[in-house]
Amino acid sequence: MTTLTASDHNPDDLRRRESPVFMSGNLPPDVPEVFDARYGAALDAVRTQRSPSRLIGAHQYRGSDRDRAAGAAFTSRRLGTTPAPERVVVANGTQSILTQLLSGLVPRGGSLAVEELTYPTIRTFVSMLGIDLAPVAMDGEGIDPDAFEHICRTRRPAALYTMPTLQNPTTVTMGPDRRRAIADVCRRHGVSVIEDDIYSLLPPDAPLPLSAYLPELSWYVLGTAKSIAAGLKVAYVVAPDEESAKAWFWPGVRSTYWMVAPINAAVTTRLIEDDGATAIIDAVRAETRARHELVTEALAGIDHHTIPESLHVWLPVPPGRTAADLAAAALAAGASIGTSGTFYVGTDTAPEAVRFGVGAPPDRGALQRGLTAVRHAYHH
Repeated sequence: MTTLTASDHNPDDLRRRESPVFMSGNLPPDVPEVFDARYGAALDAVRTQRSPSRLIGAHQYRGSDRDRAAGAAFTSRRLGTTPAPERVVVANGTQSILTQLLSGLVPRGGSLAVEELTYPTIRTFVSMLGIDLAPVAMDGEGIDPDAFEHICRTRRPAALYTMPTLQNPTTVTMGPDRRRAIADVCRRHGVSVIEDDIYSLLPPDAPLPLSAYLPELSWYVLGTAKSIAAGLKVAYVVAPDEESAKAWFWPGVRSTYWMVAPINAAVTTRLIEDDGATAIIDAVRAETRARHELVTEALAGIDHHTIPESLHVWLPVPPGRTAADLAAAALAAGASIGTSGTFYVGTDTAPEAVRFGVGAPPDRGALQRGLTAVRHAYHH
């Protein structure tokens, strides 16, 4: 009897037996060699230095004084100055912050301005809250100021939700002059800004946040999900002032699920205080850069948009193909990727492009297999 080895099988048959490499998600890469020790030390410190009953035995709706001070220090990494802790709210992840802010800043039936390609869950939020979307055209630097001016005059949005740094899904980053221009439009029309800066801690030279140019109208949001760990579920929002923070984040506003679990907040605070957060972010950045070397090699000769610190890649589809076609071919070849239609909220037709994450595969070997599948799908 002849025994067949893996090399005797058709490679396509073997690929079909394996689960597709998950690349449609947008997670930071796993860095257990740094994360496990740093997180464990922070957890041990919280358990031994703080009373569990006092920590967990009462609500902390906007976070404890210590947690808000840590949030002020964390957001100062990007803002350039340290905001007053009274302006900071500690919350259960970015999504919780967004639902609170949207329900408070935009009236039911009102309009929210967004990039025409944007974070897909925004659609769910506005549908739930009875808010209309006012999509704004984009160029190679994000929101087009003239298009935004037109939207402000015709749709009169109450707020703008934007991601100026490593925008999801396109990976574009607004330069300082573009940020000033968008801030000027907001100021002229009294439009509040919800700035989601979640990817900004990985590139070392990201411009100052848009909120730095418009502090009186901006709600600056910086979460930990894309730079430390997706399941940590701690995010910070810096309000324009203390009164606004208290007005929009208190138990009587809509719901209270935005309150972070006190143990999560305490461990994250300890990570910030002892520089464990810095060590983890540095490790995530280094691993992301290493993975991008594989991306550069696999996509040689293929037009794509990203930077070495980005957790995702934006890949226009070749002429004559559609994003759905390319995604289906990639899935058949062994990789799950996302299509532009998932992110498009504009009034025209979504550009034919796909987005895939480089951090979601569990290791570089899995990423390599996924990239091979994407390249195969692109060329065939």
